[in-house]
Amino acid sequence: MSIVDVHNHLGGWSPDAGQTLEELLSKALELNLHGVAISDHYDADVDCYPNEDPWVFDAKKYMDAFYDLRRLPSRRKPGDPPGFLISVELGWTEAVTDELRNLLHDNPFDYGILSVHYLDRNDPFYDKQEVYQESLSDTYTRVINIVADSAEAVPEARIIGHYDFFSRYATENRSKMFYWHAPDAFDRLFRIMHENGQILEINAGTIDSLMRNKGYSLKDALPDKDVLRRYRELGGRFLAFASDAHYKTQCGRLMRPTLAYAASLGFRDWAWFEADELRFTRLQTV
Repeated sequence: MSIVDVHNHLGGWSPDAGQTLEELLSKALELNLHGVAISDHYDADVDCYPNEDPWVFDAKKYMDAFYDLRRLPSRRKPGDPPGFLISVELGWTEAVTDELRNLLHDNPFDYGILSVHYLDRNDPFYDKQEVYQESLSDTYTRVINIVADSAEAVPEARIIGHYDFFSRYATENRSKMFYWHAPDAFDRLFRIMHENGQILEINAGTIDSLMRNKGYSLKDALPDKDVLRRYRELGGRFLAFASDAHYKTQCGRLMRPTLAYAASLGFRDWAWFEADELRFTRLQTV
């Protein structure tokens, strides 16, 4: 398929991942993806990790290990293996804004994915009682405003990662994030993204988590249609597909139903970046 899977992690570089590059590339070839990217964690705020090292890696060693293997999806010809890109998932807090911007400026990543993993330096997986004290609407409003803050603070980051990450770990069983939870915050986020030329990631990891851990059907676990429609209304033409794979079986997971669902809402253009330049394919059928 003419899709680049923009968000994947490797063991040895992301502490929560267990796949090798060879396994990732093999899966991408099996699925006949147009391309695949690695995007390992760079969560630099030490205050979020009181008992362990932050999740960061040496960018020079990363480039030394992988840059010569880079293949541009836009130059792929029939019979070629899938393209291979190098990105980074930037875990944002205000304290590390300059560090993240410098990381993108000083290293030849194809693009940065901007993600929010903490609320008031609390982890939604380990610190549920601290994170989910309020109603879902109040919590999600705070979260989406922080995502908007991150987009505003690091305009160089090209993709906004898993806006619905906090829905994976909420104490409520029915924790899917809807537009009505935080309409003003979503509108603010999408306006900032449009001004910066940033695009929205559809993260299969969240869909999978809602199905496995919350009992949602596939249909109900897909992103809220009103979130995506509002994104489109406020200028969001492009989406990025992210399997957020940490293990060898996860690359491309739930890709076809996700693309079909987005197409039913009017989206056809699926994008990635090469050396910070927007590229996309228009899918006619899924």
